[in-house]
Amino acid sequence: MSFKDTFTKDSEKEGLLGYDDTAFYYFLSSVIVTVAVPWTCNVIYNAIFPGQAQVEKDFPAKSKSGSKYVYCKSSAMVDKIDEARKSARKAGFGSNVTWGLKMGVLAGMWVILYATVVHLGGTKEIKRFDPFEILEVASGATAPEIKKAYRKLSLIYHPDKNPDDPLAASRFIQITKAYSALTDETAKANYEKYGNPDGPQTSKVGIGLPAFLLEKDNHLIILCLFFFALLFVVPMTFICYYQRTKNYGPSGVIIETLQFMGYYINEATRLKNCPELLAASAESRAIEPRSSDQEDLKKFFSQIVEHSKRKFNHPVIVKNNFLLLAHMQRLHSLMSPALLQDLDELLRHSTKITQAMIEIACMREWFFTAQAMIDFRRSLIQALDVKSSQLLQIPHFNEGLLKHCTKGKNATLTLTEYLSKDMKDRKGLSEMTENQLLDVEAFGAHVSSPEFKAICEVEDEEAIVVGDVATVTCQLTRKNLQEGEAQGPVHAPFFPEPKFEEWWIFLVEGAPNTRIIAHERIRDTERVVEAKLRFQISRPGKHSLTVHALCDSYVGIDQKVELNFNALTEQEVKREIFVHPEDEELDLQPTLFQQFMGDLGGDDESEEEEEDSKKDSKGKVETLSNGKEKAAANKKDDDDDSSSDSGSDSDGD
Repeated sequence: MSFKDTFTKDSEKEGLLGYDDTAFYYFLSSVIVTVAVPWTCNVIYNAIFPGQAQVEKDFPAKSKSGSKYVYCKSSAMVDKIDEARKSARKAGFGSNVTWGLKMGVLAGMWVILYATVVHLGGTKEIKRFDPFEILEVASGATAPEIKKAYRKLSLIYHPDKNPDDPLAASRFIQITKAYSALTDETAKANYEKYGNPDGPQTSKVGIGLPAFLLEKDNHLIILCLFFFALLFVVPMTFICYYQRTKNYGPSGVIIETLQFMGYYINEATRLKNCPELLAASAESRAIEPRSSDQEDLKKFFSQIVEHSKRKFNHPVIVKNNFLLLAHMQRLHSLMSPALLQDLDELLRHSTKITQAMIEIACMREWFFTAQAMIDFRRSLIQALDVKSSQLLQIPHFNEGLLKHCTKGKNATLTLTEYLSKDMKDRKGLSEMTENQLLDVEAFGAHVSSPEFKAICEVEDEEAIVVGDVATVTCQLTRKNLQEGEAQGPVHAPFFPEPKFEEWWIFLVEGAPNTRIIAHERIRDTERVVEAKLRFQISRPGKHSLTVHALCDSYVGIDQKVELNFNALTEQEVKREIFVHPEDEELDLQPTLFQQFMGDLGGDDESEEEEEDSKKDSKGKVETLSNGKEKAAANKKDDDDDSSSDSGSDSDGD
């Protein structure tokens, strides 16, 4: 066994030549620095700018594409954003328990890093083979001194005297090799010249375990910790994670809510039915009731208008249904702080739940139901009742101003029509203050002014034929934005969190079916966005389809495009399939399988071809000879007939 083999350990070797855990501590310190330094910088940043990370998440400056977000400049939205930023800064450090736990872990990491650095500062460089150091003798020791030290140390570290200590066995191998290196003249010369008894060698450094893990006294506790982590910590981590996530669907909605919505939503479900469905969701029922809720509800109970008969009489469902109706009817001033807190929690859950309600309607191809779900969603965002006017979305508008705007000359009923007018032509502004007028102007500048286009075609084809997959390409342009700008959060002063607008594109059959053929959800906030809807042409003749673009955040800016086209039959259109010449050449080339089989069976095929050619030539010869024989026989018969005829003629004479 060479000296080099003692530095490795495999299934045929036991023990280690030496164990130096310096590399492990370098590795440990590197890992701790990688984690502790960025974490510490983050803590210091949060201490100087508390809540800034959450503010940047809720109110980003730029979109993912690099466009600058445009925020609404109305006073209500500016105040709302400022309040959200203050709340985020107050909650920047989280709860005291969480903050203390984080600080404890971070402090522990720095303590471990300090201890590691101290340990490395007191150690030598990574050890190399030094027989004099191993035998604990001076470098100029004589042969008797070396032999004496070898005998002394070998008696101490002999494996028979230390059967359960792997370090003792490794140490004994070191002692044996060191003695051999100093007593063998060639090995000694190599060591003095190259620092290695085997001559010039390459050095290899690896990351091992710390030395204390190999000590005999620590084996029991290490095994206990290992099995504790393997049999308790790891399973409990997965169990806790599973228990937290098993009740939720991929969209973040509780599975019980999805099942409930799937059962109760039908083709006749409309906006008036939605508040009670949301109030009956699992998220809503999880809100803890208070003893004071009944008294607080009495303050505005009589002013709430219910648009449908109740289906559920559970106290929590009734209470949350009233909160949603009061929100849609803008009775916030009559609510207590506790009820406002419950309402905010409900509205935060509503984003995901209404998303699930829309998807359920789309899955069942019910356009009017999906439209009702979107109406409900934007009614929650804008705090609008079932039959409220679109103009109530405008800042400072109330029922009194609505009567003035919707009657008389230049009456306006829709939001789009009102915003398209000049400020001097808009009704209801005469009694507003200068700041209120600025809010109205800021609102008009921020609301999306969409331009919607849609075309239907079969890609790379001129005509539409039955069986083709048609593509409806939709383009939505926000004319209120400039190049390099993106649409910021919508103007929603009554909604508790920032909401970016989304658009739902529906391809719908013409009346009376109104079935959803295809749909797409657009979340892009850029100035120009595109979506493609694909469907298969199932019948020939004229088709009349409608493309609806519905905004989930504002009422009154929806768009619609009619699509009319004629689908031809396959017999009416002759399509030539163009094949590129290079593709034709590729078709003539043998495949890999054919090449493989040709290489294996080439000799046999050649032999068979030769045999076939011989048979063909032989057959031709036989055919030729048979033909000649038949011709000779026929000639002989003719001669016999002629001779017989001549004989008969002579006899007659």
